[in-house]
Amino acid sequence: MSNLSTAEIDSLLKPVVALTVIICVGNTLRSDDGVGPYIASYLKNTGKLAVLDAGYNPENFIEKAAGLRPGRIVIIDAADFGGEPGETRIISERDIPETSLSTHAIPLKVVYHILKEDTGSEIRFIGIQPKEVSHGECLSPEVKAAADNLISKIKKEFSGA
Repeated sequence: MSNLSTAEIDSLLKPVVALTVIICVGNTLRSDDGVGPYIASYLKNTGKLAVLDAGYNPENFIEKAAGLRPGRIVIIDAADFGGEPGETRIISERDIPETSLSTHAIPLKVVYHILKEDTGSEIRFIGIQPKEVSHGECLSPEVKAAADNLISKIKKEFSGA
């Protein structure tokens, strides 16, 4: 895992020749685990960007994402990597657990492998360290600030795409 620097996020979110699909994952009833759907709610599809709010069942969006024939897929989710609340990191495929530690029915590592096989796309994960994942519908201030920052970066990169 690496800390998510401005240069890394800017590079990751640059529009590619083909479509970029952002899959936002999370459960809005589990506080900061709802960061993915929160982000999805503020983004719009453009000519180079498709946004999918996968909720807590990202496996249900594999076929839709593959059907879009993207050049890049970015999955955004709350991820407990031991960082400070709101810290944002790019998480490599090898650092994604084999088992589901979140509310997802199928582990994201399985979703990654299916998407990779079905699309051949570059696939990256952006994890945001949650502060709280108990029952509740509000994001913590730290996670909301990180999400708002990511939303701004994505909007900036894809505004003219």
